Amino acid sequence: MKKLLVLAKEFPYGKYEQYMETEERYYTRFDKVWIAALDLREKTVRSRRDLQSKAEVIPVWYISRIFYHLNCLTIMTDGNLYKEIFELKRTHRLTKQRVMNLLYYLSKAHHEARVIDKVLKKESKNDFLIYSYRFDYQPYVALLLKKKWGNKIKIVCRAHGYDLYEERNINNYIPMRRVLLNEVDYVFPCSNYGVKYIKSKYHIGKAQVDVRYLGTIDHGEKVFSSGKEPLSILSCSNVLNVKRIDKIIDALSLMKDIPIEWIHFGDGELMDEIREYARDKLSSNIKVSFAGNISNTELMKRYAAKDFYVFLNVSSSEGLPVSIMEAMSFGIPCIATDVGGTGEIVNNDDGILMSKDATPGEIAEAIRTVYNMNEDDYQALRHDARRFWENHFDANHNYNDFLEELTSLK
Repeated sequence: MKKLLVLAKEFPYGKYEQYMETEERYYTRFDKVWIAALDLREKTVRSRRDLQSKAEVIPVWYISRIFYHLNCLTIMTDGNLYKEIFELKRTHRLTKQRVMNLLYYLSKAHHEARVIDKVLKKESKNDFLIYSYRFDYQPYVALLLKKKWGNKIKIVCRAHGYDLYEERNINNYIPMRRVLLNEVDYVFPCSNYGVKYIKSKYHIGKAQVDVRYLGTIDHGEKVFSSGKEPLSILSCSNVLNVKRIDKIIDALSLMKDIPIEWIHFGDGELMDEIREYARDKLSSNIKVSFAGNISNTELMKRYAAKDFYVFLNVSSSEGLPVSIMEAMSFGIPCIATDVGGTGEIVNNDDGILMSKDATPGEIAEAIRTVYNMNEDDYQALRHDARRFWENHFDANHNYNDFLEELTSLK
């Protein structure tokens, strides 16, 4: 009997890790599935997404930062604590802040491993695979469980953005990278860029590191028929500094001669600031709609119902954006900055790939390039975007292959 334990961050509760909704339906290849919803908060559990795999959910609550610091007494026997401190000292990265991060990381991992172990104590550990959806502290939870449950258990991790690139984290540090790369069996970044990052930065250990693309569901290619005015521009992301929504506003402020309708899906800590910035900066020729967070199902209905002319992503850092996959699956051409793995999906045959630090003027010029295309060239661009998605990012193909691979691991 093949058994799968998935370590997720809150999923299936709340709105985080929405892209697991697509992958989760393929877990049915396993005979028994548990999803440990780690780091759960009170406000998160008010909503829970339906599961198609019929997985059993193990809620693992976040307690408090004070608790995790007090709990540090329980990790003093963990030999990896001292290995990591030595590694920080050896690489001249030992600071008080990083040690505090390390203690919090280990304390949290030990606590969550105890919770999961208690729930699954009586379950046979034969043919058991632990799969961490993130490459942050969750794989260390898996390592602790493996020590309790036996060395025959395999550990597989995905790696995306903040959980992969240390530079996106406080103090430019994610604990236990070398330990994990020497102990887990497989690490699957979502882009070739991520694979190169791991291999060049850590020179890896025994873990096999290779790309495994995510994917999106096919909702059908959208036939664009409404004309180019007003120019309908789409963006979709959390409203955070790394997403640089202000750059979109700056670019659109330069386009006073074209009627534009810009819709942004997503929310975040900078939402109020971005709304005010748009009000102050944009001219009357631009109609703006901040649609906020909606379910992925509803989002796909909106994409199918409306003619969007172009999709924008101007992030300063990415893994490989699922938001771009979704747009291209409908045949929407994308304009994006060349960060992370974005260049593996957007190229100058199916969209426009700009430099990482594209200026507002360059972004505006890219939008105008698509706007000024004749009808045949524009329709060809849409067709090429859709074909590239079909060949590389179709969820049915990617997730079937991925789960078949997981079930065959020995």
